[in-house]
Amino acid sequence: MLGMILSKLADPSQAEAALAALNDETILAQIKARAEGENTTVGEFTSRAVSRVLNQASEEIWLDLLGKMAGTPEPGTAALAVILGHVLSSRSCNCNAT
Repeated sequence: MLGMILSKLADPSQAEAALAALNDETILAQIKARAEGENTTVGEFTSRAVSRVLNQASEEIWLDLLGKMAGTPEPGTAALAVILGHVLSSRSCNCNAT
């Protein structure tokens, strides 16, 4: 289940839909600004951010992620909120880097 949820967030269209499902205009505005700054779409930025955070996640991030996903009817949305929280707390996602 975890793999399916996270793989969906790596897809730009699904990541953008999950971002909209967060219903948080502040996060959406910040992600739009970051995407524009990296000359990419919101969906691409979000999916790359998810991949980048998950590839570099510390044990603390994984524990936070799993804790927030547990017991919620929308674990994908909860996961995205945690991941974007880490992205937005850093100066730059550098999400175009491979």
